[in-house]
Amino acid sequence: MTTTQPAAATQTTESDQPQSPLSRLLPLILDIGLPLGSYYLLKGFGVDVITALIVSGLIPAARTIWTTLRAGKPDQFALAVLVVTLVSIPITLLTGSPTFMLAKDGLGTGALGLFICVMALRNQPVMAKGFKPFIAETTGKARAWDDLAANSQEFRGLLNRANLVWGIGFLVEVALRLLIVFTLPFDTAVWATNFPLFAAIIGCSVVQRIWLGPAARMVNAAAGEK
Repeated sequence: MTTTQPAAATQTTESDQPQSPLSRLLPLILDIGLPLGSYYLLKGFGVDVITALIVSGLIPAARTIWTTLRAGKPDQFALAVLVVTLVSIPITLLTGSPTFMLAKDGLGTGALGLFICVMALRNQPVMAKGFKPFIAETTGKARAWDDLAANSQEFRGLLNRANLVWGIGFLVEVALRLLIVFTLPFDTAVWATNFPLFAAIIGCSVVQRIWLGPAARMVNAAAGEK
């Protein structure tokens, strides 16, 4: 109980510091770039396809465990990715299908997309924590965000619609990923399956502004800042 207030103070202080472009891209590099590079590196050393896929898939899983332990509580999205990864490994070994190993990433993304959509329809925007640092980057704005999230149905509606953008985007991504996995040669599919994810991230980042823009203006007005 004695560590709660210092931890909260530290979190508030850190939220006031702007994030560099590299720090925002680092999770993407660790979750996509590093596993992809590891796969081709292992293949270059003669490691079989299934082993290379499993080892490269363990990298984001290890990062998920580390970030969860460091934060002191599980993140819903990170935990879901970890579960999908750990479940898929024994299935891949039993079936001997590297194609399944590629396809399971899409299934995990699809499950997340469905989860986001369902929660948004239930007025529970689970991605709000991801939006908050980009909109409420000061202490005053963070307090305004929390107040609006608790008391303004209009504000929560904007967040829910922004969440739906990502949920639908992830569902489209899994459809494109599965199309690539089952229509292209395997070694091509290994790197090509990342393009739908990049497209989904860029597309959703653009479309979400339709609703996050008004949300940001509400936060600024409530905080008395521009």
